[in-house]
Amino acid sequence: MTTAQQNEVTRILSLSLAPLSRVEIIRELLKLKVKTNSRNMDAASLELQLEVYADELMGFPADCVLQALQDAGRQKWWPDWGTLEALITPLQGLRKRLLHDLKARNNLIPGRSDRERRYNNDPKTLGHFLNSLQKNFYEGHSEKMVSEEAMDKRQQKG
Repeated sequence: MTTAQQNEVTRILSLSLAPLSRVEIIRELLKLKVKTNSRNMDAASLELQLEVYADELMGFPADCVLQALQDAGRQKWWPDWGTLEALITPLQGLRKRLLHDLKARNNLIPGRSDRERRYNNDPKTLGHFLNSLQKNFYEGHSEKMVSEEAMDKRQQKG
């Protein structure tokens, strides 16, 4: 693949990760609410639930969100967040991996030299390297995609 082709694929993959607008997400969530059964909620609780779901869904690609909401609409019950996230995540995963690999191939992601690998394999150094990779990976994407809180939780688990 030529450099121009790689750049074009990178551009297309980056665009394919763009989220839906908040208005469109709310509209799609309302359609889903009409199609599925759910527990009774007062207006304030329903509004809060839609707002929280919309905030979360803005971190995912538009077509992945639409597909997941369409799939969830075929079920009898309103989906909990974990169910929706499980539908969306695999849809966006391949694109993220492809984009990451293309950026790595184009040296947009810093590589570790053999010397760095040999002499700096302690967990702290490796953690700094992985954090820099993650920062480069998510650069240019919506801040909502990966919140500081989510990154902190991952670091605490690892």
